[in-house]
Amino acid sequence: MIKNLVINFAISSNYITHHLKHLVINLINFKLLNNINNYSNIKFLTVNVDSFLISIWLAFIFLYIFKYFLSTLKYNQIPNKVQLLFELIIVFVLENVKNIIGKKDKYIFSLAFTVFTWILIMNLMSLIPIDIIPILLNFFINIYSFRVVATSDINVTSSLAFSSLLYVFIYKIFRNGFYNLIYNFLFHPFNNKYCIILNIILEFINICSKFLSLSLRLFGNMYSGEIIFILLSFIIPWWLQWLIIFPWFMLHIFISFLQSFIFMILVIIYSV
Repeated sequence: MIKNLVINFAISSNYITHHLKHLVINLINFKLLNNINNYSNIKFLTVNVDSFLISIWLAFIFLYIFKYFLSTLKYNQIPNKVQLLFELIIVFVLENVKNIIGKKDKYIFSLAFTVFTWILIMNLMSLIPIDIIPILLNFFINIYSFRVVATSDINVTSSLAFSSLLYVFIYKIFRNGFYNLIYNFLFHPFNNKYCIILNIILEFINICSKFLSLSLRLFGNMYSGEIIFILLSFIIPWWLQWLIIFPWFMLHIFISFLQSFIFMILVIIYSV
């Protein structure tokens, strides 16, 4: 009995570890590091190919659908389902921008709309059964590791956070002017020349906290969701797993929407 428990634990550990690995490419020799057993051997100059391909692929698909929405907007007197969906999303994001900033701002709206929709469709990739794509890739092109949820990769969430904050920084320069931005950086929160060093330290901590709040919150929720789903597949017998399919499906849609919404709201708040 103990032997069987040890074997089952080893099998489940290997299964979980396998599904938490990325398909990695080494930028030095451009070789795929497939089926890696020890991540400590990976050099610094690497890219998670699966996260990169999934995020870019979803972005192009969304742009194509959005282009279709814009092209049919002028010709359809009766809106179709795609138009209704996009109109709901646009109105939803626009109202949040207006309520937080106090006015309609096309620049912040474009940023908020982009991060909300892009993060949402990347989060919804977690609804795809976790074994399907790795099995197909292993069968056709002998690739063992491939993760489809790009937002469960800290590199993706960090890149989204960094690019969003950079956009907000450039937006504030054009809105307030470079001089006013530097003045606020040096004399906020203490408007005293003797507190400039302290203000710089506090502002640096503020910027770092914004970056961490954007990147780590999204990453932690999506990564933990993957782990919980994998663990449930071992805790619950296969003949009872159908009972949790629908509740888990609805919960994951809610979490995907909620995390996209929180990221969007924080970006809007940071732009004020």
